[in-house]
Amino acid sequence: MSITRLVELQDIDSQLEDLNALLGDLPKMVDELNEKEDNLKSKIESYKASLKEITLNTSKSETINTEIHEKKDKLKDQLFLVTNNKQYDALSSEIEHLQLQQKEHEDLLISYLEEKENLEDDIKENEALLEDLKTDLNIRRNKLDQALSETAEEKKLLENSRQKQIVEIDEGIMFVYNKVISARSGIAVVPLSGNSCGGCGAALPLQMVSEIRSGDLHNCQSCGRFVYNKKN
Repeated sequence: MSITRLVELQDIDSQLEDLNALLGDLPKMVDELNEKEDNLKSKIESYKASLKEITLNTSKSETINTEIHEKKDKLKDQLFLVTNNKQYDALSSEIEHLQLQQKEHEDLLISYLEEKENLEDDIKENEALLEDLKTDLNIRRNKLDQALSETAEEKKLLENSRQKQIVEIDEGIMFVYNKVISARSGIAVVPLSGNSCGGCGAALPLQMVSEIRSGDLHNCQSCGRFVYNKKN
């Protein structure tokens, strides 16, 4: 296979890499902001679910507390109707027990109210953070969309050209090419530089140099790049 197709493929990939470089860190930043947005939304939903549960528990506890209070008042009224000490002591004991229950529920209500207040503050704080993040995210999304729009047509043409080159190149060579281009900062095909690799500068065996100049396909023994003879 002629080295020409690999050289053309490298040129296409270099142009695609340049287009991606124009976008800079925008895609990564947008992805990170999207993730933060999702995390904040999830956190707010979790806080709201907890707030709903606490509100329900508060309502239940208030109802129970009211029932205890009413029951206790009735028992206090009955104290004036008792005819002996045994009945009086029994009612007093039950009233005392109800007072303890009431105290427990009052303490529970206080803790619910404190937790409710903290959750409401957390929701308010995170919703404010979410609004700020949305503003930043929208700005960066618009910039990214604009950059993608400006390069879309050129990128599509390059990708179509790339596909045409790939189908004409041996699968085994493509496997090596993809491996090298990933390991060597996007450069897998380089010209011969004197008797050395134009990529890493390593000296090549004279027999290999001669074969490269004759148009044969060889890889640098040091960096693995494909080396070709660039004709002036």
